[in-house]
Amino acid sequence: MLGRALTGLWVLTFVVGCGGESDAELYGSGGANSGGAAGSVSTGGSAGSAGSDGDGGSAGAAGQPATGGAAGTAGAAGGGGASGCGLPPVAAGTEERTITSGGSERKVRVHVPASYDASKSVPLVMMFHGYTETAEQFETISQMTPVSDAQGFIVAYGQGIQNSWNAGKCCGTASAQKVLDVQFASDIIDTLAGVLCIDQKRVYAAGFSNGGMLSNRLACDLSNRIAAFAPVAGPLAMDGCNPTRFMPMIEFHGTGDFVVPYNGGGLGGAVSVPENFAFWSKNAACTDKNPAQVYDNGDTQCVEASQCQGGAAVRLCTVNNGGHQWPGGKSAGPTGKLTQDINASEEMVKFFLAHPLP
Repeated sequence: MLGRALTGLWVLTFVVGCGGESDAELYGSGGANSGGAAGSVSTGGSAGSAGSDGDGGSAGAAGQPATGGAAGTAGAAGGGGASGCGLPPVAAGTEERTITSGGSERKVRVHVPASYDASKSVPLVMMFHGYTETAEQFETISQMTPVSDAQGFIVAYGQGIQNSWNAGKCCGTASAQKVLDVQFASDIIDTLAGVLCIDQKRVYAAGFSNGGMLSNRLACDLSNRIAAFAPVAGPLAMDGCNPTRFMPMIEFHGTGDFVVPYNGGGLGGAVSVPENFAFWSKNAACTDKNPAQVYDNGDTQCVEASQCQGGAAVRLCTVNNGGHQWPGGKSAGPTGKLTQDINASEEMVKFFLAHPLP
């Protein structure tokens, strides 16, 4: 149903720069800019992607070329609107769609809730599966689709190349071949905003394991478009993280995780969970000497640094003896204890909705 309603509107091709450039360099910064300001491209980057008029402002002016880069096209207007607003109704449900990104055809499963109204902009939550998983499996593991139906937001479950994501140092084919997964995430936003009524001030990223590492990378390299992010069992696994603003984060991790250990090491050489929490607290300029406990149920406790700049907050939910699992979801396999003392999908959505782009 969804595919038929959107036929001819979905596939969107993006041209990227020369080989050898990083994902972040190729993306540039010609995307959404508050109030319709001019877009630009990064040094050595290709053109920023074209934006569309938002409800709260007109389209931004064309970007200027930077050293080695082509001129960016118009940046998207501020105000949180999108060109998909006001289009004919779209049937509710989940369907796999194809997006052309970085010169390749990429897959994404899109869920539209029954409450969707094309005249009202809604949040978008992008979800990234773990290494060796598929988007369809992750939809089941995370149980985010029922939360989408209850809360009325759109979910996009991305599919990684060879079931992997380029999160920097991890993992598999995507990392080894430097697949442009930051570009893919940006293209998901642009494509869906062209056919659905997406509130571009409320676009979020979450992921499990390798996908959680990618959500960290998106917070680093796509911070002008991602309002907040939520890694589950997947801390930062890259060097050179330089967000352009204070980033809100909610993180979930089990102390008994032997795939991506709580104290570091393991898959992808990710940093430890305490290091990840400290890094993002510092990024948000949080001054809390002792982060407050904001959740305590059974084997799970959450602490939050909330005395931060730009309305940000940084929260860590620790599952005592928890395994490499998605808390509150379905089992990801024989990878340790799965807690039901917290529902990661429900809790991260509450956190997301409290933290739109400024």
